[in-house]
Amino acid sequence: MGAFGMLRTSTLALALSALAAPASASELELDFGGRIQSNIRYRPDDKSVGAWYDRTDQKSEFVRNEHILKLKVNAGYDRFQGVVDADFVWTGFTRSQDLEDLSFRETVEPNRLEAHSAYLEGSDVFVEGLDLRVGQQIVSWGVADQFNPTNNLNADDLEDRLLFGVQQANLMARADYTVEDWFTFSGVLVPLFKPALLPKSAAVGLKSTDRLPMVDAALRRRIHSEQGYAGLNDYPTLIQGTELALPEPTWRNMQFSFRLAFNLGEHDVALSYYNGRSDIPLPVSNTLVQTMDPRCDPNNDADCIAGSLDTRVTLTYPHIQVAGLNMAGEADLLGWISDDISPLGYRFELGVYFPSEYRIEVQQGAVSLMGFEVPAREYDYNGPSVDGSGERPVVLSDRPYAKWTLGVDYTFDEHWYVNAMWVHGLADEVGAGDWMGGDKKVRQGGLREFLPSEFTTESPDARSYVLNNCANPLNPDGTKCAREVLRNSIGDYLVLGVDFKWSGGDGLFRVFTIWDLTGYVEDTYDPLQRQRVETKWSPVSKEGFSLVIFPELNYNFGGGFELGAGALAQLGRRYTKFGDPAAGGSLIWTRARYSF
Repeated sequence: MGAFGMLRTSTLALALSALAAPASASELELDFGGRIQSNIRYRPDDKSVGAWYDRTDQKSEFVRNEHILKLKVNAGYDRFQGVVDADFVWTGFTRSQDLEDLSFRETVEPNRLEAHSAYLEGSDVFVEGLDLRVGQQIVSWGVADQFNPTNNLNADDLEDRLLFGVQQANLMARADYTVEDWFTFSGVLVPLFKPALLPKSAAVGLKSTDRLPMVDAALRRRIHSEQGYAGLNDYPTLIQGTELALPEPTWRNMQFSFRLAFNLGEHDVALSYYNGRSDIPLPVSNTLVQTMDPRCDPNNDADCIAGSLDTRVTLTYPHIQVAGLNMAGEADLLGWISDDISPLGYRFELGVYFPSEYRIEVQQGAVSLMGFEVPAREYDYNGPSVDGSGERPVVLSDRPYAKWTLGVDYTFDEHWYVNAMWVHGLADEVGAGDWMGGDKKVRQGGLREFLPSEFTTESPDARSYVLNNCANPLNPDGTKCAREVLRNSIGDYLVLGVDFKWSGGDGLFRVFTIWDLTGYVEDTYDPLQRQRVETKWSPVSKEGFSLVIFPELNYNFGGGFELGAGALAQLGRRYTKFGDPAAGGSLIWTRARYSF
């Protein structure tokens, strides 16, 4: 090592010693820790979507080669402390696109910093019982295990699918006032909104132009028919870009929340109120332009398109208010049988959502298709009109809806633990609509299959049938042509988990499953009955089945060293919740971790 290297190393050692050694043991306390972790993940199945002209590849390949250095520091002095929790992440995949990129370390060896905590906290500030915390932090008031409908202050971190329920830190000011040992009042103010962090597979959702967001079913059928007719004439509808309309950084858009927490005997109860926004975006504007660009599949000269209907979508984050109820405790239901039977733990978390209404604006440029000319204008939502007509369609109604998690858990002995939950609504689900009634979301849409007997001299093929019966610009009505697979806006899930421990708890085998109990509905036109019919697909049918299986094996070798491996299997048809390519597909993973 050269002289300069020795000097630099010595200077760093002195600086760390100065931080680690307090001037007086009674004045400053410093806790330091962290971990080193490596994650390797492989996608075993192909989840690519799209045709040759807009294909997005999600091949069977390694999808994560991640190395993390976590550092946690807690510095305390008297009634005050500062906390920092940050991850330095090396992603392990080069971003180099050409030879010149190989000269830049940030493309060959990309990395990032994730700050989970960076705040200052004081106890008994101004008055006894008042605690203040200001800075980058996560406020988790929910009591359910990982599925928390009342945790709305922090945006969801969905980038890593294995970390269910993780949220992003944000700049906040939090105050907790303990009136009595059993009663606490809390308030949080969040100056700036932060959106949810989405997985890379979310981009696949842009290929699903058939998942129309409008609540009005008749309007959706018209659009399905029009898009289908354009596709039959070699003009597929494509999403060419999105724009996010984030809330302006003004005081009017600040988020805030209040909570009352208290004890009722052996039960913990909390009531909360949140005023802010959903962190999952919602489409509120759509602009369509016809592109004349004939081209063919490089691998098949017979597969060609004449152009495309290019769409740009604007997304925003809807305003919501949430009233929350949390309860947790134990219920000694079977203790009367034997003292050896432990109480059953329970957790209940309820969020009642009050959204604002949102409508979508659909603008279209001039479209020329098979002799029909449609001028540039706003879409005619209520029927043909030169200037466009009708109210813009609703994509999110202002009807209240609820999400909840009801869970029970039981520890049999030092080896076995069981957890079961009824989850009503996941983080990405918004809007009124569940088994109690309300709206449904489109999971798949387009033209139905036509019977040969439906073709006549007037309509000798599918293209002319759709034009004559459904997509005629002078009299559009998609009733006879459109087909949709629908699902409740808010789904229901059965979550089951089992832990088995051995070697004094060093070894752990865990299996968690998430079963979609919602079911699906096929809505289509039956030419034999001459009416639209619905077919319900139960969660046990091959059409309605959707399941996550998450087994993992971990072993702690002592001294802070752990190894783990497992799989995440996502099963179901491609329109289902977990079979959807946008959900990312199944994974096989390994993990090595050293904590210090």
